[in-house]
Amino acid sequence: MGLSFHYRGSINKYSEIDQLITEVEDICKSLQWDYHILNKEGAVNTANADDPKFINYSIKDLRGISVCPEESEPLSLTFLPNKNLCCPAKLMVNDPVTNDLMIEVIHTKTQFAGPDTHIALMKLLKYLKEKYIHNLDVNDEGLYWDEWNKEILLSQFEKYNMALDMITGALSGFKSKPGEDVHSFAGRLEKLLLKKLNGDKS
Repeated sequence: MGLSFHYRGSINKYSEIDQLITEVEDICKSLQWDYHILNKEGAVNTANADDPKFINYSIKDLRGISVCPEESEPLSLTFLPNKNLCCPAKLMVNDPVTNDLMIEVIHTKTQFAGPDTHIALMKLLKYLKEKYIHNLDVNDEGLYWDEWNKEILLSQFEKYNMALDMITGALSGFKSKPGEDVHSFAGRLEKLLLKKLNGDKS
């Protein structure tokens, strides 16, 4: 749980990935953000890139850069040989037959990084959409993408922080009963959280 944004898309030209990496690396250095580069100018097998069925890709097939601002989950700008963005963490545990983890949809939580980092990442994505990833689709829980309204974003952060505080408070002191099984424990926990979400302060 926590305020996040979700995105997907494909780079316009696979040959532009190294240029994207270089630009984003420079941005990270100027903002003092950590980053991790995958296969820049490396040998990546693109032989099956146009195969219509899902391919059993591995981390070795990814090329790109992951941006790691302080207290934020990584912004992964890592691409498969078919040009699609891909989440490295999902790829490592994905079932290639079903692709049930939807590895082409990436999630980045900024809840603990704060609104300023969220805005900076949104602006970076906007720039990359204009230059490298024309079909980039962003679903922003902060409601900043599209509106570009900081007041709305701050309001969203406040709502998520209140919800997180409420759940943290509800869970403090919540313990299993002697001899209680997992199903009973989960049931009691669900009832407690629903009561809190419905405004019951008892």
